Amino acid sequence: MLLPFTDGLMISNRADYEMARMADRHYSRRTIGSAQFTGPGTDLVLRNSTGSILFVWVWHNRAGKQLDRWDGQRGYYCSLFRNESERRASDIVLEAERIAVSQWGANRAYTYVDPRKIKRSRTPGRCFLKAGWRRVRDSKGGLILLEKDLL
Repeated sequence: MLLPFTDGLMISNRADYEMARMADRHYSRRTIGSAQFTGPGTDLVLRNSTGSILFVWVWHNRAGKQLDRWDGQRGYYCSLFRNESERRASDIVLEAERIAVSQWGANRAYTYVDPRKIKRSRTPGRCFLKAGWRRVRDSKGGLILLEKDLL
């Protein structure tokens, strides 16, 4: 895929072959090798031109009406974030937030972090926390729920 040269994020799609391979390296990937890598709902796949950043938002809605997920969460869900670039992860999160708001409008954003799968951090979700997110709670399964109101 030929992409314009930029340091910033750009919109891609759920079947971007290069990003599917990157998604394969993320701990949350359910089906390694699958052509698509986002869940059900409206997605916003963001990447950089070199293929070293992948950020995926999923919004569970129907005809623009927000729906509750199986876990009761509402808003824009960061279902996958992988940074293999030299860019600071918290800056990428802030840029991804701006793009989501420009595409879909203001809303709550949330994500889950699995502290057992984070290798290099004593503070799981640190990049989100640095970007102004707050820790909501730990789930029974050991995941940490983080959220932020995007305006």
